[in-house]
Amino acid sequence: MIDKNDKNKILMILFTIFILFTILMNKNILKLNKEKDSAIIFEKISQIRELSVNKYYYTNVISFKQNKKIKDLQIPFTQKSFLIKYDGVIKTGIDLNDVKIIENKNNNIKLKIKKVQILDHKIDEKNIYVYDEKTSLFNKLEIKDVFTEISKEKEKIEQKIIKEGFLEQTNKNTQKLLENILRGLGYEKIEIIY
Repeated sequence: MIDKNDKNKILMILFTIFILFTILMNKNILKLNKEKDSAIIFEKISQIRELSVNKYYYTNVISFKQNKKIKDLQIPFTQKSFLIKYDGVIKTGIDLNDVKIIENKNNNIKLKIKKVQILDHKIDEKNIYVYDEKTSLFNKLEIKDVFTEISKEKEKIEQKIIKEGFLEQTNKNTQKLLENILRGLGYEKIEIIY
């Protein structure tokens, strides 16, 4: 038979084990919540593979003329040319696979992201207009000529918008957007490093 003192000791040991178990479980739950917070952030951010923040719409006209030459002399009746107008759009933003969480404590978070870049540059095929097209018997106009010129123009336009500060503006917009998303998740101090 267990006497009253032994019974009290057993109850005290069980109570102490229960308290220790509760404390350890709370620490594990808190740790799981922090990991869950990071998982939630990655889930929210990675749902979109790319975060397209700004778009630049433009219309361009390409005038192309070319003659066959011998040294610097143009050969008569060999001119090929075209004049086309088209619309394009450039999307800038970040690749969300490059986002890394450096720190995630309490209501503070620190992210490291790559600077924004041109994500896409498309020509609207429905709005390509050919106004003038000439070809000669000795110098045929080829579809390759059109694509080569459009490709050159795309590069020029990308360089132009970079010089005008379009990517810097996209960096600011990206930071604001990410801060708003993170504030919606309950973060108060947000630091974004490029």
